[in-house]
Amino acid sequence: MKAAKRVIEIQKEYGGDVVAFHSVLHGFASRESVKEDDITQGKKVLSDAKKLFKDANLTIETRLIKDVHPEDFIRDAVEKEEFNLVVLGNKGKHKLLRRAVLGSVPTKVMNSVLCDVLVVR
Repeated sequence: MKAAKRVIEIQKEYGGDVVAFHSVLHGFASRESVKEDDITQGKKVLSDAKKLFKDANLTIETRLIKDVHPEDFIRDAVEKEEFNLVVLGNKGKHKLLRRAVLGSVPTKVMNSVLCDVLVVR
């Protein structure tokens, strides 16, 4: 939720529309490997984000992405919807590497979109 909290700070200062999404596909996962638990967890993440924004008297649109990897969804959304900022968390699955490098999703996003990218640790 660190990224959502940072977006609230930004939105309070600069305004704008916010679209939050959660993709249930990660790494080498395929659509066939997505489990109901993954979808339930994704819905919870988005529900928690909505609550943070509601508590701050701000609006947010949420999207649960079930069939596209996050980096592909972000790239396509930025292009089609002309977003000017992407904010994402850097969870990092490998503890030792987490301190030194960005995760694969932030790295792929930074190398594929033409807008600004803010990675929240």
